[in-house]
Amino acid sequence: MKTFVFALTICVLHSVTNSIHAEIYISGHSDLGVGFEDGNLHLHSHNEDPVGLFGGGTAPAGEYDPGDLLIGVPNPSIARPTGSQWDFLSANAGDSVWFLPQSSNPQKPFLGFGTEELNASDGWSTPLTWTFNSITTFSGAPSEFALWQSDSLGNPVVFASTLAPTGTDNSWTQNPLSHDHYNFGFTGEGIYDVSLSISGTNSGAGSIAQGLYSDTASFRFVTGSEISAVPEPSSLLLAGFVAAGGLFHRRRIGT
Repeated sequence: MKTFVFALTICVLHSVTNSIHAEIYISGHSDLGVGFEDGNLHLHSHNEDPVGLFGGGTAPAGEYDPGDLLIGVPNPSIARPTGSQWDFLSANAGDSVWFLPQSSNPQKPFLGFGTEELNASDGWSTPLTWTFNSITTFSGAPSEFALWQSDSLGNPVVFASTLAPTGTDNSWTQNPLSHDHYNFGFTGEGIYDVSLSISGTNSGAGSIAQGLYSDTASFRFVTGSEISAVPEPSSLLLAGFVAAGGLFHRRRIGT
């Protein structure tokens, strides 16, 4: 019985630790990227250099599967500007918005979209299509989501929004072998899964068969004060071992 409870505790803790992974990326340059693996496009995150983690330390440069690193959107928030051009961002002027900027800020993740792994010699010669599918609240307050760039006058150019979907159904294109940055905006503090898809046509000019390829994945974002509320994995394990010990103790008393 003891062995069973201990094993069950470890399984539950493993699941919980994975679901609220405590390694939160909060500074440095990373991209939501796409490569070609196992016969299809594959979405991932790619750290251009080691990136800073909440609580100290870094995550090495390289590729990570979606969910391996949470993406932090740190305080402070900003107030939504006045003007109808900002209606895509939140319902009312003055609403709090937590955001990642399209320009590098050492206090926040510098997050972009990258297609550098896809090149013409492998048959990727036409633009790929990104699509924002949904935002799901894992914990905390519900949130809207928006993705936009600022033009030279500071006006927003909207690519995706839960409040005002773009004319292309929250889709936009990006050339192969390229790299772009955007503003990411959230109206709530919490943990959110943002679902994205990418699709593209391969010409068959290289070793990849001609055809349409795609992938969909969810990337987990943590905003505002919720960043400091996510427990460290060691805390989860300690709590689990204490709970398991309590089960063993109660079992002994009851026998």
